[in-house]
Amino acid sequence: MLAQIPAARGGSIGADDEVAALILPDAITRDDVRRTINARFHVEHLSNDTLSLHGVALQKAGQAFLLIGGYGAGKSLTGLAMIMSMGWSPVAGDTCLVRLNDRGFFDVVGGTRAYVVRRSTIARWFPILALGEVDGERVDLAVSLPGDSGDVMSRLAGIVMVDVDGGVLGSPPIPCGEQVAANALYRASGHLLDKILDDAAADPLSLLEGSELARRRLRLVRRLASTVRCWWVRGEPSGMATAVNAIACEEDQ
Repeated sequence: MLAQIPAARGGSIGADDEVAALILPDAITRDDVRRTINARFHVEHLSNDTLSLHGVALQKAGQAFLLIGGYGAGKSLTGLAMIMSMGWSPVAGDTCLVRLNDRGFFDVVGGTRAYVVRRSTIARWFPILALGEVDGERVDLAVSLPGDSGDVMSRLAGIVMVDVDGGVLGSPPIPCGEQVAANALYRASGHLLDKILDDAAADPLSLLEGSELARRRLRLVRRLASTVRCWWVRGEPSGMATAVNAIACEEDQ
């Protein structure tokens, strides 16, 4: 379960002991434990100017790129292609923590360790990758992937919205306007609160955020969209990975 809980690097976040206390009912399911803990971490991170974004983060040479998109958009597959053949290292496999620093820039400061893929998609796009004899459709590749740079935080250099469509040629990267980027990032920033609990009598997790933090999240998202460039890429995973890598090289110059 810990691999699916977003953790920050480079020092712990501050938390009010009374606010941070979490009491769970005896009959709660394992999945609801994870969902509830993640929602509370969303709140604690947000209190420290840190967004919990649904996406895959990778880093190379001190810079990080964030891949965002809906479920099944190809974030993990594109990231895997970048890791396997382009020298990138994973920082976050599903939820990425992005923090506004004292200089007004955004850093990737951690995220979930798990890097979960589906066997069927790996068989299609990475047939040479041996997954071993493990039960289940979903497989966590985290232990077999190269590690990142430990407690060293990476500057967020770019955000890419990916959309796998199976096309061989795909499309060239298209720069996104600030409003388009803000809308996509706002959706990505609330995914830990959007989960429906197994307990039908439980309150919505979104109530944990409250109006003050909801306004802070919106301000951070707008700041992020205006500070870090965003692109949209469509195609098959290796082609999108090549496009993202090319963008990163251009941004590094």
